[in-house]
Amino acid sequence: MSEQTNGALCAVPGGRIRYEILNPGAPGTPVVTVHGGPGTPHDYLRPLADLLPGHPVVVYDQLGCGRSERPADPSLWRLDRFVGELAALLAELDLPRFHLLGHSFGTMIAAEYALRGGPHRPEWLVLVSPVLSVRKYEDDMRQLLFRLPPDTAQGLTDALRTGRYDTPEYVDAAMVFAERHMCRTEWPDTLLDATMDTAAAVRDTMWGRTEFQVTGNLRSYTCTDRLGGLSADTLILCGEHDFVPPRAGQAYARAIPGADTAVIAGASHMPHLESPELFAKELLARIDAGHK
Repeated sequence: MSEQTNGALCAVPGGRIRYEILNPGAPGTPVVTVHGGPGTPHDYLRPLADLLPGHPVVVYDQLGCGRSERPADPSLWRLDRFVGELAALLAELDLPRFHLLGHSFGTMIAAEYALRGGPHRPEWLVLVSPVLSVRKYEDDMRQLLFRLPPDTAQGLTDALRTGRYDTPEYVDAAMVFAERHMCRTEWPDTLLDATMDTAAAVRDTMWGRTEFQVTGNLRSYTCTDRLGGLSADTLILCGEHDFVPPRAGQAYARAIPGADTAVIAGASHMPHLESPELFAKELLARIDAGHK
């Protein structure tokens, strides 16, 4: 667990979450972040504050993980509730202007919030390594499996077939995959801490025990048929070696009116940690330039 920090509590459906505003005195438009997971705390997104020094950056732990309350009620682990949670936080913040940045699973929450509309609408919607179709995600993961060294691919496919994720073969193979497609640089403490503190109950209910196969209640999720309804300026960012490949991000962007894309060279699923300067340059070029 990373070092405890101060913050504030916000009442949301099912309990209370803890949030914090980093760079609170910065003059730019605030950036509200939505972390991935499910069940992984926000800590790995905290470095965004250093990359965006001119902007307040709002971080929070979703209910069930990190420093937010952790109710033992599996009925709470539904996407609709997480979207309502974001809506409650934005109502609490009551920001006159803001950008909304989601990462990985957090892009589902951010996209759904933007699609549903409401009184608090983002100026820019930034989707980093977006997972907007679970079927597409699983297809892309299978393609990556085919390209792995044979022993690595075998360790992963054996685990998927047997449901055994505690074997040395699977652990070794998952590490090889993570070093290629999750984070290609040395993992910072913020990422290690967040990964180790993932709430298994939330993850398993919504996603499943492995990145490579979705068995939870998100297994049929897609919003691709509704992307044309997004009205916010939208930027989709992917790493060159992301397990959400650039071609997937570009396909999503083609379905969104006026959406822009950027591929972070040399990075994978954590581009803000792997190539921070390039990530910040691509992001700031949009959100600091105003509307297109």
